[in-house]
Amino acid sequence: MSGTVAGVDGCPGGWLVVVVGPAGPPTAAATVVPDLPALLALDADVLAIDMPIGLMDMPGDPRPADRGARAFLSDRNTDGVRAPGSRVFASPARAHLEVIRAGGGYRDLLGSFPPGQRLSKQCFNICDRIVALDDLGPETHDGRIREVHPEVSFAALAGRTLAPKKSAEGRRSRQRALARLGFDLETLTTSLGPRPRRWNPDDLLDACAATWSADRVARSRHETLPHPPERDSRGHRMAIHY
Repeated sequence: MSGTVAGVDGCPGGWLVVVVGPAGPPTAAATVVPDLPALLALDADVLAIDMPIGLMDMPGDPRPADRGARAFLSDRNTDGVRAPGSRVFASPARAHLEVIRAGGGYRDLLGSFPPGQRLSKQCFNICDRIVALDDLGPETHDGRIREVHPEVSFAALAGRTLAPKKSAEGRRSRQRALARLGFDLETLTTSLGPRPRRWNPDDLLDACAATWSADRVARSRHETLPHPPERDSRGHRMAIHY
């Protein structure tokens, strides 16, 4: 490992964070922090976050990063996994976030955009986190924060698109991939403490996978979707790193 890196996944209790120091995954630590300020206070050279960063201004065409991630998963679908590209949901546009910033709820969003330009409920439920990240200046993203997608990270480190994470084989294949890296998932699970309403098992797996991408960023060995990364109208990097 190069320095200290963190993989971050949203969870019911806030953000589930796995921190890996120079000694690598065998010494990883896991915690749940409540909000973005607590996340930014962590001592890590790279924060790899499973959350859209860098947005299109208007809905319609998907982000190039999302298109690239769907193609990446489809191209590595050697086991015939059903619809792997559907694991990458449509990111909001900045126009969606402006409705939310003005106090609008999901019904307001439905009424503000025609069919084909509306957000899914899944995406709406994480928009408060996307807004918080979008409110950070580009210099913060360029300095420490990188967008990742755990499905892309897992496919890259395993060499193929894995079975759905909610399936038994999907869980096992992710656990095996992380064990090969040296993660002690049992110890990490114990360290996180009580699970109900705080975190889910797949949040931990996703955060661990994100540390793999974070380490590649720290070593300047990463790749991006798209390549080279694009910038949105506010200057935020708009790319998925792995």
